[in-house]
Amino acid sequence: MIRKSILVENQEIKDLLSVIKQHYTSDNRNTIQDVSLNHVVNRVYKAEVRKYIVERWHALETKVGHQVTLLENNYNKSIINKLYKKSRDLNFVIKTRPDDSSRDLHDSIKKVSNIDIVIREFSFS
Repeated sequence: MIRKSILVENQEIKDLLSVIKQHYTSDNRNTIQDVSLNHVVNRVYKAEVRKYIVERWHALETKVGHQVTLLENNYNKSIINKLYKKSRDLNFVIKTRPDDSSRDLHDSIKKVSNIDIVIREFSFS
């Protein structure tokens, strides 16, 4: 089981995830992994979509004040999604300790950016 600090989706995050889900081709097979901005844009074929993703991702990082990665959860995904290499369970993650010791930091980020952070557990069973 792993624990991650997940950004709670607001409209800005939902829009960015929607674009990523439509245009990103995953090479992740039946695992849970953090992927970087470069990883995502290198697997998007349309230049204007890549530019949009880079701009929105950097705006999100600036807003929360921390590096943001994309958590791609393809563990136990459906056969159809595996065939089309589509990731449906995507979340933005920040690199903080995923426990109560980071609660003050998470509260500070919420106060400044109005984006809440939750600790989420992912199991492999």
